[in-house]
Amino acid sequence: MKEKENKKKYAVPAVDGMLDILEFLSENQRPYGVTELSRELGVSTNLAFRVLKRLTDRGYAEIDIESGGYQLSSRFFTLGMRLYSRFDLRIRARRHLEKLCRDTGETCQIQIPDGDRMLVLDCVNPPVDFFLQVVPGSRLYCHANAFAKAVLAFMENAEAANILLGDMPKLTDKTITSKKKLLEELKQAGKCALAYDDNEYNEGIFCIGSPVFNVSGEPVAGIGVTGLSSRFDKKNKPAFEKLVLECAAALSSDIGYTGVCFKNLKGK
Repeated sequence: MKEKENKKKYAVPAVDGMLDILEFLSENQRPYGVTELSRELGVSTNLAFRVLKRLTDRGYAEIDIESGGYQLSSRFFTLGMRLYSRFDLRIRARRHLEKLCRDTGETCQIQIPDGDRMLVLDCVNPPVDFFLQVVPGSRLYCHANAFAKAVLAFMENAEAANILLGDMPKLTDKTITSKKKLLEELKQAGKCALAYDDNEYNEGIFCIGSPVFNVSGEPVAGIGVTGLSSRFDKKNKPAFEKLVLECAAALSSDIGYTGVCFKNLKGK
């Protein structure tokens, strides 16, 4: 009962009507006129017309010349392919994350750019009693994020600058809030393909991230490890860095990257 009340409370008739129309047109692959569509769905002709008009104006629907009816445009295919790429990356990354998790014994994650934030696409936890839980679907700030820094370091300057126009709140005493200082750190990350979060996002937490490149050589994700700062000392940090680089290189190769970034690093 409470669930039904909540649904009713937050219902938006116009949005529901639009979604009904979208779902119907996606399932029925032929043009439909306004009157026919309103009759099929039991909505008013006024609502059907307004929704179809806006979808057409925004490029999500088109009018069939012969019948004069409406059908969905290829723009939905474009959106779907963008989502496909996102989830395909998640599937491809899974085995690499699992290997990195086994090799390091730490929580391992992959994040992708999502507007001015980073989206946790997937996470693998070690089989131990105590570990850091990272929730897939979380959206995190970029400026205090090792995975974001790894990506930003290899982005075009204009694209990276646009992302960094967002908020840069001071999350801990070590958070970098100066864009000049952050850009200096990104320059260093670009030299070694490794970026860090040293107690910047959360006290006591250390992260190492490396970029993942697609077939076009574009940085599409950051992948790496997250753990307690006490685990990342001078003795074992180099080993973690090597494993993170190997993981990023393997995943990048798996999705078609043939560039020299990781080859150059391995040759040093």
